[in-house]
Amino acid sequence: MRTRIHFSILILLTALATGCAHPKFAYEVDPAFRPETYATMAPDPRKDRILLREGMRPLNPDLHLQAVQAELATRNYRIAPAAEADLWVAVHVLTGGQPEGGGGRAGKGSRRSGGGEGHRGGGRGGPEGGGGATADRERGSRGTFTLIVQFLDRRSGLPVWQGEANLDHREKGPDGRPLSIEASVRSLLGPFPARL
Repeated sequence: MRTRIHFSILILLTALATGCAHPKFAYEVDPAFRPETYATMAPDPRKDRILLREGMRPLNPDLHLQAVQAELATRNYRIAPAAEADLWVAVHVLTGGQPEGGGGRAGKGSRRSGGGEGHRGGGRGGPEGGGGATADRERGSRGTFTLIVQFLDRRSGLPVWQGEANLDHREKGPDGRPLSIEASVRSLLGPFPARL
C-alpha cells in the first residue's frame, strides 16, 4: 500500500514538473469559427496594426510570421494575394525585458491592439519604429517574450482564432538545444486544424 502511494506521488510530481517545464499557451477561438470554410491565407496587409501591453514592447515579428506561413503550408493552406485570401495572418512578438544597455520603453496603457480596433500605433518594429532580427533583439532582453498569432477573417477583418505563448528564449527544447522559432510556432499552432 505504501509503495503504491509513493509511486502515485512520484507520478504526480513528474506530471507537475513536466507541465511547468513547457511554455504556457492560451487560446481564444470564435464559437462561429468553421475551419473548413478557409483554404487560403496571406499576411495581414494593415501595416500600422500593432499590439501593446502594459510593461511590454513590440519586437519585429517577421521571422515568426514566416514560420507561421510555413507551418500553415504544411497543413494544406495555400498562400494567396491579401485581397483574395480567406484568412489574414497577424503575428505579434512582445518582450517584457529591457535590452542590455538600456534604451527601450514599455508600451503605455492596458492590453490593446491598434489598427482594426480604432487604435493606431507606430508600426510593427520597436518603439522607435524599426528593429533588427527578432532573435537578436530577444537575446538582449531578460529572456521572456510573448508570441501571439491571430487568424482574421478577411471579409470582416476580425480575429476568428488566436493563440498566445509565453516563452523564454533560454528554454531548451526536447533535444536539449534552444527552442527554435519554428518549434515555438509549431507548438503554439498545435490545436489549429489542418485542411484535409
